[in-house]
Amino acid sequence: MICGIILSGGLSRRFQKPGEPWTDKALYSIYGKLMIEHLIDKLSSISPNIIVAAGSSDRVKLYSSIVRTSNIVYSTDDEMLVGPLSGLYSSLKLCTNSIFIALPNDTPYIPLKLLEEMIELVESYDIVSPILPNGLIETTIVAGKVDTARWILEYLRGRGRSKVADLHRGAPRIYLINVKSRGFKPEEFKNINRREDIEAKISDYPEGPLEDDVEIKREFNVRDVNEKNRSIIGSLWGTLLLGGYLEEFKLYTTRGAYMLAAYTLEDSPNHYERALGKLIIESLKPL
Repeated sequence: MICGIILSGGLSRRFQKPGEPWTDKALYSIYGKLMIEHLIDKLSSISPNIIVAAGSSDRVKLYSSIVRTSNIVYSTDDEMLVGPLSGLYSSLKLCTNSIFIALPNDTPYIPLKLLEEMIELVESYDIVSPILPNGLIETTIVAGKVDTARWILEYLRGRGRSKVADLHRGAPRIYLINVKSRGFKPEEFKNINRREDIEAKISDYPEGPLEDDVEIKREFNVRDVNEKNRSIIGSLWGTLLLGGYLEEFKLYTTRGAYMLAAYTLEDSPNHYERALGKLIIESLKPL
């Protein structure tokens, strides 16, 4: 069985209009439905178990009063984690199934076919996400094994980590679906950050060298992380616990997973390497 999770704890800052009351974009109507309802409908096709990471108890009350769907459970943020990791972890604690799939609340056009392919791949991998031809990973569109994601996030609690990409860096086996080579349309992955994004047209993917899916398999487990065994080199744990960030960086660059490579450099003790990581991230144009 599967848990469907909607990440909806953000502040929607870029969605606001000067002089207007604050608007929660998840509750903004697009083509006759609230944005969050588009996602609820997609996830309901996959699972009857839907969790909305609402952020705060006030937002739980707001959503509960507006979204009239009986199969939804709400979670509030875990204070020991930051950003979307906080909402994801609190939702995973409520998940009683073995597999999860999570979506941000601003992706109403996401294709159901992709979600089904991601879930199928979780049978063989720990974490699955889409990747663009330029190496940018849509990390908040993520499916995975619940147990693996939980122990990664539990280990990161209190460490000030905020990027969902830590799941991909911390999991032994990950698979990144090249959405262009699979024939998905670029507009299906559009994030609604601003109101003008709703009608914006996207004609093509950002250019890049990736032509196929990306598979990364590493041979370590929770015990290896706890004991700091050398098998964790080439992962988030090798970087954080053993200082082996160059090995992790090289692994991702040789596979075309440039976003993960950039985030690895941002964990470097060297100022210039951290700056390079930020430059790489800035160069990876999203849709």
